[in-house]
Amino acid sequence: MKAKRFWILVGDASRAQIFEAEGKSGEIHPVEGGTFENADLHRHARDVGSDRPGRGIESVGGARHAQEPRADLHRQEKAKFAKLISNYMEVQARENRFDSLVLIAPPQMLGEFRGELGKHAEQRIVSEIHKDLTKLPPAELTKQLHEILYP
Repeated sequence: MKAKRFWILVGDASRAQIFEAEGKSGEIHPVEGGTFENADLHRHARDVGSDRPGRGIESVGGARHAQEPRADLHRQEKAKFAKLISNYMEVQARENRFDSLVLIAPPQMLGEFRGELGKHAEQRIVSEIHKDLTKLPPAELTKQLHEILYP
């Protein structure tokens, strides 16, 4: 019987890393090409959008004022980042690079990732963890996931 290949997506709004666990070895290792950074998230909202906000003119008098954007640009960047990663996961699922998927992210980003996943990747989700574990080294992450990966 072939060993199950687990992929573990550990991410937040600014970075994501995909790890793989195969068989009963008990260790996880990073997937080649599975590291993502969202550099735009660290910029000011005014820098992510246009150079200057639009200007409006009052209907009475000649007063002019700046207009705020209708959408939260940081939220849009988070959604775009989640879509990028989710598309990558869907392509890898279609190519059968993994059998089971564990999603680990803070609650809001977990919802973003889950909402963007395609049907092939979504069917392989075996567990979701609502925590930010992006700064844990692989050895510590292995300890956290041992019960999920090796029941």
